[in-house]
Amino acid sequence: MTKEVSETIAGAEQKHGSEASEQGHTEAVAADKTGPTTTPPSKTAVAASGAVTDDAEKPSNGKTIGSSEEEETAEPDIVASENSAEELTPTTAIDPPSADHGEKREKLTAKESAAAEDSSNDETSDQDDFASINAISDAMQDVVLADDKPAANALTGAIALPTSDNVDVSVAGPSPTDVATAILLKDTEAARAFGARGFQGSGESDRTAIGQQPESSNSPRSSGSKSRGQPEIAELSDDENSGGVDGDDYDDEDIEERQRRLFRLAERRRQQKEKMAQNTVSSGEIEIMRSGLSSVREYTSPSELRILNGSYPEGLRGSLYAVGPGRFEVGYNVQRELEQATRMFTFGHLMDVPPLLTKVSFDPKQKTITHRSRLIAKQMCSRIQAEHGVSTKVPGALYMSDTNQTFLNKFIPKASHYSTPEGECCGQDIQLFMPLQGSSQNIVCTNHVGALQNIDPVDLRPRAIVELKDVNPEFKGLLSCPHMQYDSDTREHFTVLQDVGFRSTTYTVVAISESQPEGYTVASFSAQASVLHSFAITQDYIIVPVYPYAAPIGGVSYRWGDSLLETLSFDHAQPAYFFVISREYRRVQCVYQAPAFFAMHHINAVQESATDSISIDLIAYEDDAVLRRLMIKDLRRPSVDFSVPSGYARRYQLSGVTMEATKYIETKGRPSLFPWAHTLLLRTESIELAKINPMVSAKPYTYMYGLSHVERLQGLPVHVASTTMYNCIVKLDSNDGATKPLVWSRKHCYPSEPVFVPHSDKEDDGFIVSIFFDSMRITSCIVVLDAKTFKELMIAQLPSAVPLSFGHSKFAI
Repeated sequence: MTKEVSETIAGAEQKHGSEASEQGHTEAVAADKTGPTTTPPSKTAVAASGAVTDDAEKPSNGKTIGSSEEEETAEPDIVASENSAEELTPTTAIDPPSADHGEKREKLTAKESAAAEDSSNDETSDQDDFASINAISDAMQDVVLADDKPAANALTGAIALPTSDNVDVSVAGPSPTDVATAILLKDTEAARAFGARGFQGSGESDRTAIGQQPESSNSPRSSGSKSRGQPEIAELSDDENSGGVDGDDYDDEDIEERQRRLFRLAERRRQQKEKMAQNTVSSGEIEIMRSGLSSVREYTSPSELRILNGSYPEGLRGSLYAVGPGRFEVGYNVQRELEQATRMFTFGHLMDVPPLLTKVSFDPKQKTITHRSRLIAKQMCSRIQAEHGVSTKVPGALYMSDTNQTFLNKFIPKASHYSTPEGECCGQDIQLFMPLQGSSQNIVCTNHVGALQNIDPVDLRPRAIVELKDVNPEFKGLLSCPHMQYDSDTREHFTVLQDVGFRSTTYTVVAISESQPEGYTVASFSAQASVLHSFAITQDYIIVPVYPYAAPIGGVSYRWGDSLLETLSFDHAQPAYFFVISREYRRVQCVYQAPAFFAMHHINAVQESATDSISIDLIAYEDDAVLRRLMIKDLRRPSVDFSVPSGYARRYQLSGVTMEATKYIETKGRPSLFPWAHTLLLRTESIELAKINPMVSAKPYTYMYGLSHVERLQGLPVHVASTTMYNCIVKLDSNDGATKPLVWSRKHCYPSEPVFVPHSDKEDDGFIVSIFFDSMRITSCIVVLDAKTFKELMIAQLPSAVPLSFGHSKFAI
């Protein structure tokens, strides 16, 4: 501190010390007057106990403490209490104490009296100190930010602790103001230095530590806390009986206790601020919550839902399973010198978020709807807390999330991520009753790195995580297609693995069935690296699309990159390919090419024997911008011109499959001779996450149900109808483009993938079930529509919000 600052602080310190001393005496008188159990001792009793009684201090009003009318009225009670006087006065003759012993006894008795008063006011004392530190610290923060030194001096002078009159402030040493300044300004080094020493002076002030009043003061805070005062008195009494008191040891203990008390107050203040921060929701947090992209809690116990609109749909029974993002941030601690700071790890891409699995069951007999949910990647979140970020086991295991790790972390050997049932993020799709680990009574959640999470279908408890290579050693590939395909006739589950190499990537189509739970390899082929999200199957063929991506430095960057999309770049100049694989012969039959496009989800694939062709219906985009737009920071706070690209239902016709198979063998698969697929736009309305009646899967169909934007359905341009997530459910006729679409929407509501639940053999006779997010009420509901008329049959409210997602749902009957 400068000389001027020291002088200012010294003046404020002396002034505040006298005021605090007067206030302490006044509080002591009030305690004597009103306390139900505290009775001031008579002069005779005090004199017999050896305490000093002739130093009556005078407050500013001129009255002498001990001579007021209140004391006179209390005198009869004191005189009448003969037993209490006898308890304080020795009743047997003893040797008179020595002069040194008497002086120590005087100090001891003063400590006993002050400790007795302080024991009843300890909690109040802590709260007062705590409140003072809170108020002045908040003001000090503003002053420090403004760099206003005079104001800082005034504030530190306001909390200067009182000192006794016999303190020599000119002696070198830290003053109470210096200590308070160091604490409030969070100067840990200065605070530590001050805490190691007491104030320099004479008399009682020699033992005054940080934040401690002199022991000669009659303030209730003069002797510290109750837990400290009583044991020390007992210890001194033992020392007294033995003939002496080690005053230096007592002083050291007193200083250390005062230091501990200050740190306790600081810790309580920090905890209070954290609690207030947890209970306080800022406008920015409300904005995030209304975006539908905030972390939610799980409800592992079943609860009955309340129907808000409509009534229970007659004939609807079964359970809806929906998987999507659940926890967007994970907090982790960073150790500092004297405290721990909490930082947040935020997932960058919507498809990298640890999932929430939701189950909604419909009971037609009781006409009740029950709900339960579970976060199924809690161990992964714990690993993020321990490692301060994502340490991926599989290279390229993220879409576009910063791992918060160094590049060298890729080469450090890691333990298996699958040691626990919740150790991996499996939130891309759901497979029902897939044969796994000797049982088919389970549901399986998948991701794009070959992990299968086995989950109990009743209570949603994860049982285990299994890698595809553990199912069968021949299943090689670091990456996999997250959307598996299911053939209900043969009860086979298919997926595609990718083993990325330096120059090319090996694609392996594998299958798992009830008759062959160990699985088998269907076929393999080599092609360029690509982002594969889904594929198609028919009765005789498996069609795998390969989109035009380019790896900047071969396969090395792709193989060791933490982010899939940041490693690969879409190449509009190259064509896309359809690899047609025969399920019977287990080999590639032929390959078709098409102008560059990208697709995330397939609708259906139909094999037409009469024309020897295959029709593949999917949601097509011009490029992969839709995946790159699913960044959480953009979806939470979109810019003015931000929008999710529109996808359209498009059909690719692969004609003459048998004939092209012969040419493929003759030309040895030369890419320049691949035939071109014919393209047909089914509808002009945008749609995504399209579903059909599962009874017409791999068969000719008419209706599709998906998500869209109301503004774009109204014909507004994309730049005018700029919006983020989909806000309506739409029904489209795939055979007649002129048929007007049916639309369900509610203001400020954003539905998830719709699921068709059949009610009869007719294609559009059934129910459409979807969970939607209400951004105004920040909650979620489940809606049931009539699939034919799109009439709203029922809306029931869920216990909490379910975040928006590109996740998927399945309905088990």
